[in-house]
Amino acid sequence: AVTARDQLRQRMAYALSQIFVISLADGDVDNYDRGVGAWFDMLGEQSFGNYRALLERVSLHPLMGIYLSHLANQKADGNGRVPDENYAREVMQLFSIGLVELNPDGTPRRGSNGVALETYTPADVSELAKVFTGWSWACPNLSDRGCFLRGEDDGREDPNRDLKPMVVYPAYHSTEAKSFLGITIPAGTPAAESLRIALDRLAAHPNVGPFIGRQLIQRF
Repeated sequence: AVTARDQLRQRMAYALSQIFVISLADGDVDNYDRGVGAWFDMLGEQSFGNYRALLERVSLHPLMGIYLSHLANQKADGNGRVPDENYAREVMQLFSIGLVELNPDGTPRRGSNGVALETYTPADVSELAKVFTGWSWACPNLSDRGCFLRGEDDGREDPNRDLKPMVVYPAYHSTEAKSFLGITIPAGTPAAESLRIALDRLAAHPNVGPFIGRQLIQRF
């Protein structure tokens, strides 16, 4: 990274790694050294691409899935279980639109009372969390519960599972309608299509330019 000829790419990947964060200080992430290496390779590959493509690679990377706990995230059941909201919250707060609405110059937009306008609500988090259900390890048998929960089927696992994007296990994905940030994904929409709609909505939000742009300026 210090001596390679593609210094702009290396610098960009390093800047992105400070925005789209995973951490070896996390005991679970620390178990997958190759996966962490693949994470930084991915940031390098995406350095000169577009934000929407980067956001999808980040969202489906198993190391991000481990770090922000949406790997093996399950739909709600009748016994009080609800989808894990961690990634849904952080993808908005840290990776896309931030906490308050922004003007193009990065200053907060304010209501008539002078208070900054929030970009999302707790309800948006809960609804977006449904999108990130049913995604888990690449595995030899995608119908197997062990593959979804642990990435292994009767002791068999994909040796490169920490390098491959997460895949859909339809039985664990929420098929409920999902309403957030002013849009609704209809009930029964498949997981991959739900993800596409959600990431398109985040990427098109007017906050992305000033919010992500300001962070890149800081890190460059």
